[in-house]
Amino acid sequence: MTTIYLIRHSKKYDLDFYESFKVNENRELSLEKIVLDVEGEKMAERLSEDSEFDNMDKVYTSNNLRTLQTAKYLLEKQKLRPNIDERFNEKRVGIRNDKNFPNWYTYQFENRDYKTIGGESVNDVYERFSEAFFEVANDNKDKRVAIFTHGNAISFFLVNVVDSYTVNKDRIFNMKFNNEEIFNGKINYLETFKFNIDDDLSIKDIKNVKHKGLKLWIYYMKIIILLLLLSQ
Repeated sequence: MTTIYLIRHSKKYDLDFYESFKVNENRELSLEKIVLDVEGEKMAERLSEDSEFDNMDKVYTSNNLRTLQTAKYLLEKQKLRPNIDERFNEKRVGIRNDKNFPNWYTYQFENRDYKTIGGESVNDVYERFSEAFFEVANDNKDKRVAIFTHGNAISFFLVNVVDSYTVNKDRIFNMKFNNEEIFNGKINYLETFKFNIDDDLSIKDIKNVKHKGLKLWIYYMKIIILLLLLSQ
């Protein structure tokens, strides 16, 4: 049995963090360079200490800085080298049309070929992502593999492999596989899905992994920040 973990990257800075962003390249290339914020670095390190991820054989990441930054603690701890694959990249957004098409997020799941100019559809992302996913599964039979990727990429893959799902405008998913609910919520930072895969590359089960201690650590960090603000 092959085990593959799909892990969303840790908490990142948004584009509005930067005072200026003057680069001679398109927006998609700029987005690939967005880095983790301080809290996100600590969350990623905490993830590497979770026993769930012990004894990994291979680690793959997208071609984005934030996924490699998230994976680096696990790589360092287990003395592994990353395998970069752009097929695990996030969806290309293209030219935004939010004002003209306010319900675009849920609509893209109803019409999986829908996309903006220069962007990708759900089916576009699934095609490249699934090709890479099952290639990794075939090349690493009976091994344990971690793939650090992105929220939309994970959701687009999942809706194509689960038995049924719903999603609303708040990006809350409910997913079922093998007649069991495997996920009910939003795909947050470091959200992780564990796949067990047979030698014939069929998915036997999917589990949403809850990280030990991570939520408690975030809670303590919020308390510390609140106390610091109150002391000023």
